[in-house]
Amino acid sequence: PTVEDTVSILRGLKEKYEQHHKVRISDSALVSAATLSNRYIADRFLPDKAIDLVDEAASRLRMQVDSKPEALDEVDRRIMQLKIEREALKVEKDEASKDRLARLEKELAGLEEESTELTSKWQAEKQKLGLAAD
Repeated sequence: PTVEDTVSILRGLKEKYEQHHKVRISDSALVSAATLSNRYIADRFLPDKAIDLVDEAASRLRMQVDSKPEALDEVDRRIMQLKIEREALKVEKDEASKDRLARLEKELAGLEEESTELTSKWQAEKQKLGLAAD
């Protein structure tokens, strides 16, 4: 099939891929997939290579949106480390441990606030893309 035929086929399959991956696929993305796959993927034929390209792109978008952002993940890991350290320090009675515990509590409060803020931004981005927790 020609690129134009492939675009028509992709338009027919568009809704199924949108439902499956729970993303929105624009018409320009379909046209680009047909055009670019024809130009750059030499070892396969249209419409197969264009369909695979749309499927792969939709899949990657969904995974990217669903995955916790790296910055948020780092903050959450640090919070977990500090909570473990806090539990160990609560048992200690010396002055240095008490000082460290006080500093740790302040750091923990700041990180938890940062985590809440990053989580809100992430959820807002997901909401904007119409991919709220489902």
